[in-house]
Amino acid sequence: MNASIGRWVLMLLVMAEAVGHPGSGIVVDGEGRIYFTDTGQGIWRVEKDGRVKLQKGPPYHWMTIDQEGRHAAGRWPEFVERSPEIERVGRNPTLLVGSDFPITTGRDGALYYPEFGEGGPLRIYTIAGEGERSERKVFATVRTGADGAELKWLNGIAAGPDGAIYFTENAAVRRISREGEVTTLAKDVVVENCQRIEGAGEHLGPMLRGLDVGRDGTVYAAASGCRALLKIAKDGAVTTVLRNEAPWSPTGVAVSGEVVYVLEYLHTDGGDRRDWLPRVRKISADGSSTIIAQIERVGEKESRAVQNRAEAGRSFEGAKAGEEVEIGGVKFCWCPAGKFKMGSPTTETFHRTDEEQVEVTISKGFWMGKFEVTQGEWKRVMGTEHGEVDDARRKLNAGVGERFPIYWVSYEDAEEFCRKVTQKARETGELPRRWEVRLPTEAQWEYACRAGTKTAYSFGEAMSKEDANFGKPYDGTPTGVPGSAASAVGSYPANGWGLHDMHGNVFEWCRDWYHARLVGGTDPLRGDIGTANRDGSSSRVRRGGAWTDKPEFCRSAVRIRFEPHRSSDHIGFRVAIVNE
Repeated sequence: MNASIGRWVLMLLVMAEAVGHPGSGIVVDGEGRIYFTDTGQGIWRVEKDGRVKLQKGPPYHWMTIDQEGRHAAGRWPEFVERSPEIERVGRNPTLLVGSDFPITTGRDGALYYPEFGEGGPLRIYTIAGEGERSERKVFATVRTGADGAELKWLNGIAAGPDGAIYFTENAAVRRISREGEVTTLAKDVVVENCQRIEGAGEHLGPMLRGLDVGRDGTVYAAASGCRALLKIAKDGAVTTVLRNEAPWSPTGVAVSGEVVYVLEYLHTDGGDRRDWLPRVRKISADGSSTIIAQIERVGEKESRAVQNRAEAGRSFEGAKAGEEVEIGGVKFCWCPAGKFKMGSPTTETFHRTDEEQVEVTISKGFWMGKFEVTQGEWKRVMGTEHGEVDDARRKLNAGVGERFPIYWVSYEDAEEFCRKVTQKARETGELPRRWEVRLPTEAQWEYACRAGTKTAYSFGEAMSKEDANFGKPYDGTPTGVPGSAASAVGSYPANGWGLHDMHGNVFEWCRDWYHARLVGGTDPLRGDIGTANRDGSSSRVRRGGAWTDKPEFCRSAVRIRFEPHRSSDHIGFRVAIVNE
């Protein structure tokens, strides 16, 4: 193996360890169409009307645009490295898609790219001319990094409005003038409160990757290792303008006028390219941001664009029961409008007097959380391990992990979570203004739990250990096994509308105040203070049973009261998206 290939292999290993080597290519043509690379499928195009279409092309990592089609034909000069490829897609404009090294097209129409050569220093090459007249020459030689050490590779490259070429190292942004002089715009870049991706050690810094340069010379760079987008002014001042929530991380940037487009990938440690899912964010001049394209896999070879309902301007409602969406990093299933009998018949075993049946109409469909809110989701949104509790002994001990339901959260805690998720999802454009994330009403909860069934449980008249996590009367000593602690969400089968753990695991807060009798009608919500407790206080409703309970307390109709300021190790919550 020669020295240049050896360095290239080393670079690939480092990047695979850190980011799974997703694509960084995103460009905007003269008509305002956006193109981006999908390393698991190919190239996607976002039309001016917002439609997302698959563009024929290879699933490579890098991309630049040749607006005038100067490189649309002819043979490429022989590359020094033996492994890279560049393919052409279309004409006027022509997309140039690179397999291995970053590429960019300068203001002069020439193609620029890096290579190590035969063990020598890093060189930036340029290919100018058209068709068969294309020729390759050295534009600049870069012998050391911004820190003075040997330069192992550069992570991204872009052309500036002044004819200069800019590139990123792990923690630096550098500039090459038209005369080939290399200077450093910003070095030792640090992202405060870095939310580091898995596998990206601190020695890799923020892992600056794809970048682009605005017409005023401002550089925007994807700090992939810290899930952030940075703005670097001409004087080298660095500002964080965007932070991604896990599992997403930015990898590429395209600037068009005053608008910035960010290519983001769902970060994975796996080596399967199909696991690397891309999406595109639009950041407008006023700082507002919207997800305008997102890709999902629908088979071993096929992919499709996730319809962004808010951006597309069409109904946010689902098309059928059980249809899934993901908003603010939380998965939801659609519950259509309809009618049902709320409560339980007197003939149901373990029927209780506060379950007397009433006719209920759900006039508007809503999205119900596919799972109970998890500890990982709670910490990402709230920044804490549990709700506001005074007793220091109250800690997460009844099932612990990112995928376990959150508990030790009061009603007020749950409401604050809903408020924050709503705010964030509206800022990103994922959630239309008239929709909001809320705790479900008691009627919505039972309607979603039953999913059209009339039996004691959504799966029949009896419940077994294969159906849900339930136990015996609480003895205060959770052990971490089903029946004596919570389980990871989704450990048991879903109901008919795709919802998991509606029975058992943890109790779930509802919006209603507890009243001794159910109220029917259209979209009932008991917002008035309810039936008083023995001490004169009032309670909210919790539903669904828990790992602490016998099966009869996990029935679809069971209603249990609990004071809203209190919390427990077996009470969590599930959220809904409702049209208020």
